[in-house]
Amino acid sequence: MTSLYDLDPNTQNLLSLDTFLRQISVQEFIEGLTADNSIQETVGRSAALNPRPYVRTFEISLDALAQISADLSSREQKIEAEVRQAGAAHQNNISVTEAQCHTLTGQFSDLDVLVSDVASTTTALGEAVDLVSRQRNRAASSSFIIKCYIAFLNNDTQSVEKMRTGSFDDQRQCAITIRQLLRLARKITKIPNAENVRASIEKYAEMVEMELLKTFDKAYRAADMSSMKAVAEILTEFNGGSSVIQIFVNQHDFFIVKDKLLHESVRADDLIWNNLSDPNCLDPPFDPATLELLDEIRSTVQKESTIIKRVFPHPDSVLRVFLQRLFAQTIQQRIELILSHAKSISTLAYLRTLQNAHSHIGELVRDLKEILKANIDTGDGLSMLIEQNMQDVFVPYIENRQYIDTEKRNLKELNGAMLWRFNNFHAQKKTTTKNTTLLNKLASGKGRDLWSKRNKDVNGASSTQ
Repeated sequence: MTSLYDLDPNTQNLLSLDTFLRQISVQEFIEGLTADNSIQETVGRSAALNPRPYVRTFEISLDALAQISADLSSREQKIEAEVRQAGAAHQNNISVTEAQCHTLTGQFSDLDVLVSDVASTTTALGEAVDLVSRQRNRAASSSFIIKCYIAFLNNDTQSVEKMRTGSFDDQRQCAITIRQLLRLARKITKIPNAENVRASIEKYAEMVEMELLKTFDKAYRAADMSSMKAVAEILTEFNGGSSVIQIFVNQHDFFIVKDKLLHESVRADDLIWNNLSDPNCLDPPFDPATLELLDEIRSTVQKESTIIKRVFPHPDSVLRVFLQRLFAQTIQQRIELILSHAKSISTLAYLRTLQNAHSHIGELVRDLKEILKANIDTGDGLSMLIEQNMQDVFVPYIENRQYIDTEKRNLKELNGAMLWRFNNFHAQKKTTTKNTTLLNKLASGKGRDLWSKRNKDVNGASSTQ
């Protein structure tokens, strides 16, 4: 009886499980089984098919395939059993894990409720502590203010004076204390010397403010930004900061110098004003000194807006005062000066100067908006303020039909000047024509006789007289 081991090695490998684990067709499998078999034998003189090798190979192959199929079935049953066991174990794990999750969820809910209760209790406790702390601070502050009031009642300012002469933090506390004392003194009216105490506190408050303003001015002259900022914050907390804003604007070098220059006369430049009065001049000039002033305003706002932002707690409030001063005083006074000079020359010069002023100040307004937008972004409030200031500068010259009436007067003056030149031209032309006719007559002999006779008659009449 033949077995698998009687076959050649290639056929044995072909009848293994690995062969069927890869892709192989039936034709390829059969060809592999019969590759080494003799397909012919000689019977007499003719070749004939010998089936014995094929039959032996196929018998062994069938037995091998049956064995492989039995092995696969056994392995499949074993794997299925293992799968069923693993599935049962997995299902058991899922059930245990689900139960644990439910337990953890319940524990977390209980913990969340507990934490919420603790948080609410802690919040209430914290609010109570804050309330007690505020009441304690208020009581301590009230006690200190009453002690200071009693000290002023006894003409003793040592406690507040020590704060006033200390650091900036002490000075801030002094300013807060004086402000509270003023409020208290104005409410107390029924104790002896209440009016005197109130007057004393008000006087001391004025002294504190003046000293702080002096400190600010000194720091401003020394370009000490940190000290300026500290004093500005103290005065802002003390009285809103209006006094420090005023001293910053009023003592600014730009206004001090320009106030002197504004009272000087307009530069005498006959060519400029002659061109303004000439209706044939298509590009009328503008006052150079005013152009220089507008350029200086641009550079000043560029520089001061940065300083104001660094120093003052509310820079937009300071810029409002600064810009209003620029337009209402510097620009408006200069415009009044050049318009007054232009009006003394001619109505046309006045109108052209007014138009040029409006155009150049409009450019200034646009530049100032860009500068402030880049340095201090405070919204559209300052832009609207600048536009309103520009309108206020030109309102006196356009309200109540003033501009229209001035234009009409200018047209009448120009029309009258043209008519005068027209009439003068034709009058000169007539005189020239008459003299030419007379000269033509004198050129002939008859004309000379008439001229001589005329002279004799004139001379005779003169001697008779």
